[in-house]
Amino acid sequence: MLMITQDVKGERYEALIDVLLEHCTHFASVEDRRRMEIEEERLAYMDVLTEEIRWDLIERTIVSEWETTRLSVDTAYLYSFHMNYRTVQFLKERGRSLFSWIHPKLPEDLMFYTGETCVLAVCSHESFFVVDEEMWERIRLDE
Repeated sequence: MLMITQDVKGERYEALIDVLLEHCTHFASVEDRRRMEIEEERLAYMDVLTEEIRWDLIERTIVSEWETTRLSVDTAYLYSFHMNYRTVQFLKERGRSLFSWIHPKLPEDLMFYTGETCVLAVCSHESFFVVDEEMWERIRLDE
């Protein structure tokens, strides 16, 4: 995996999401419980935020690690969604860049998967993402 510290913004972000639609089966995002003042309220906010893609939700699980982060004690909610035209529109309308997916406005740390393999994972608050080299070549060729 390549580590990239430059954000992908605007039209390039939208083009990236389109390429990921062609190659990915699902995506995930994270709600870190350490950042929730009142957990029930934050979960209700997430339900409202994702209302238009609720039928695309695969699962919401509690995790202590994900592609870019490992928590020693605390946990987070991992939301996994099918990748399709509806969820792509959601990603494009809510975020304007990879690093714009950050608490409190949005969930954090987008991850995109082809089957069980993560091909792109963002660590929004630390301003980097990792991407599969083969996927990065596809993305760059489609620019």
